[in-house]
Amino acid sequence: MSGARIDGRTADALILKIAEGDMSALESLYNAMYGEIFAYLRSMLGSDIQSAEDLAQDTFIRVYRYAPKFAAMGQGRAWVYRIAGRLAFTHLSRNSSVSGELDAKMPANDDVEESAVNSRAIAEAMAALSPEEKQVVSLHAVSGLTLREIAEILGQPIGTVKWRHAEAVKKLRALLGDNN
Repeated sequence: MSGARIDGRTADALILKIAEGDMSALESLYNAMYGEIFAYLRSMLGSDIQSAEDLAQDTFIRVYRYAPKFAAMGQGRAWVYRIAGRLAFTHLSRNSSVSGELDAKMPANDDVEESAVNSRAIAEAMAALSPEEKQVVSLHAVSGLTLREIAEILGQPIGTVKWRHAEAVKKLRALLGDNN
């Protein structure tokens, strides 16, 4: 199951086994979802890779801790993403000045390849989004989830998620100079 994307019902079954103390189920869930949870957190936290790794680990610690309270309804993946999202929002609210400090420490280098420049421009544009917009864009673009799946994960109406995504894309295009 390593690295293979699992559906909500499979995640449900694993979480229920984790609630019973099955550590191999935790390992299976971790192996199946760690990469996408890390990518999601990384996109939320920008260049703070260490915090993204720490929060990804904390996500699965909380899955283990709260598994006995989980109600299986085909939403296991969404539940794991909600845990990760809450951890990211808490981290961001505690460390709101981190991105500015990191940008100030970035050395200027005339030999930086175009892809690195583009990556930095995208990171700066993402930083200009609200946390809610960044979350929707990250879940969609980085984790590859549909807007409907994102609505389930966030527990929000699909219309709200579509609106946030559209607004975020509009802001990103304006910030990145894309007039399309």
